[in-house]
This record gives sequence, structure tokens and C-alpha cells, in this order.
Amino acid sequence: MKTFFSILALLVVLACKKDQPTPMAFDDFSFVAPSSWKKFEAQGYDSKVGGITNGKDTLRYDMGMYSYSFTKETNATHHRTETVQNGYKTLTVWPKKTGQGLIGIYIKVDDLRKLSIYGRSKDEDEVLKILASVKIL
Repeated sequence: MKTFFSILALLVVLACKKDQPTPMAFDDFSFVAPSSWKKFEAQGYDSKVGGITNGKDTLRYDMGMYSYSFTKETNATHHRTETVQNGYKTLTVWPKKTGQGLIGIYIKVDDLRKLSIYGRSKDEDEVLKILASVKIL
């Protein structure tokens, strides 16, 4: 009987240890990602670059004048949705075939600052939730 309660207690603890949403702030923007995602920095020359990773998937960001605007992700291969997010016109793209192409977001903040966040993932729902939480600071 003790073994049963020990196993039950362990299962309860593991079930409660969900990957909690965690706010992540960068210089010019922020978003919310599961706590298993960690920030990393990279060296940029004409823009601010870096990203987040959970060890399985990686999202990179580029905030600068020449950030990628998803011109190669056409309607033939990707879903393309334009919305207004946090007061900014936003383009979100994700592949029509899961895991076969870039998933990302592009926001033109002003003439000098454009933000793109992009990566590849089979867990598109999780990545789309992260991208939907992006806020320009």
C-alpha cells in the first residue's frame, strides 16, 4: 500500500510541474514562452539578433533595418496572415505541411526597425502562441 501512495504522490508532483508561461523581455520587444525555452544571444552587425530554444526547437530574432520579411514563403507553400498586433501591422507565416518550412512573424515598427522572429518546428501550435504574444516595447 505504501508503494501505491508513493507512486501516486510522484504522479501528482509530475502532473503539477507543467511548463509554465514565462515572460521574456528583450531590448525592443517581449513575448511569453514556456519556461523550458531559454534565451541566447548572437553577434549582429547591422541589427540586434539572438533567440530562444527549448533544446529541440529554436526561434531566432532579427531586429534591424533589413530583417527578413518572408518573401520566399508564398501562398503556395505557407499560410500567410496579416493582422494588427499591439498596434503594429504584422505578418505571420507557417507552412501548409507541418514541419516543412519556416514559421515566423514580421513586424515593421518604423523605417529603421523591423522585427522578424522565425524558426522551424513540428509543434506549430506552441510556436504560434509564442509569436501571438509578441509586444513591441
